[in-house]
Amino acid sequence: MFARHFAANFVNLLIVAGIAFAGFVYWAKGQYVVDGPLAEDTKFEVKAGDRFRRVADRLEDAGIISDATIFKISARYSGDDSQLKFGNYAVPAGASMQDVVALITSGRAISEQVTFPEGFTSYQIIARLGEVEGLSGELDGLPAEGSLAPNTYAYIEGDTRQKILQKMAEAQTKILDEAWANRADDLPYDNKEDALIIASIIEKETPQKDELGVVSGVIMNRLAQGIPLGMDSTIVYEFTQGNPENMRSIRRSDLVKDTQYNSRRFAGLPPTAIGNPGKRAIEAAVNPEATEFLFFVADGTGGHVFAKTLKEHNANVAKWRKIERERKAKAAKAN
Repeated sequence: MFARHFAANFVNLLIVAGIAFAGFVYWAKGQYVVDGPLAEDTKFEVKAGDRFRRVADRLEDAGIISDATIFKISARYSGDDSQLKFGNYAVPAGASMQDVVALITSGRAISEQVTFPEGFTSYQIIARLGEVEGLSGELDGLPAEGSLAPNTYAYIEGDTRQKILQKMAEAQTKILDEAWANRADDLPYDNKEDALIIASIIEKETPQKDELGVVSGVIMNRLAQGIPLGMDSTIVYEFTQGNPENMRSIRRSDLVKDTQYNSRRFAGLPPTAIGNPGKRAIEAAVNPEATEFLFFVADGTGGHVFAKTLKEHNANVAKWRKIERERKAKAAKAN
């Protein structure tokens, strides 16, 4: 009698326990998919090497999920706890635990961006990469001048600086190869390396995109006639070595230096590029505008005035000098 009574009670307990467990599972499932406690959009970082359990606890501490235990059990049941992807994630307000699991296992991390203007030197690019806190890894030495494509590059938290450099180098190689394959006939130089040097000079000489082809045409004319390029940008590169902190005015001593970067004294191209040119400057270098111009000088508006003869050029230079004097006098008066 006692045994039958105990067995009956035990069965009843099991039934009650089963009902309670089923009720808990039902409740937990509801908690898993219901809107979460997060009041406003926030960022959450899954760090490289993080374990799912630790991430769950941090999500609860941050107020993003309501119950780390339900979060972990549900993710374990679905197999998502082994699919964690590191990165910075944008978690929307009210995201359910199911939403959060889907997000941090998707790899759809927030993309950050870093921009390198056209003409930036390799020194400037390395310096800017070093300032980006979200990137990892150190860089040794400077990449070859001209070998990196200026642009805006996306990255996620934890990417390496070397990875960005690799993207830039691959992009520049592709741009140069495509431009060279579509180059004009009868260029006064015969290799892609020279095209890159010329493009870097064009980029430094004019900020006006509509002048790139004309400046390229001037350089081609001078190369073809064996005339020194006379580009101040190459002389500046000689004493700055791409570091803007070394910038100063060109001195008379710079103009008599026996160096290949002194394009006022010697004909031909400098031995290296003097910056990292953009796509349009590279295309201008291999497809110059047909022109008879041999000279150009600033016109005071941000652009340049071009000339065919030295007499015309000297007159244009005199006008520019007058503009410079007037600007200096105005600035002095204002101070």
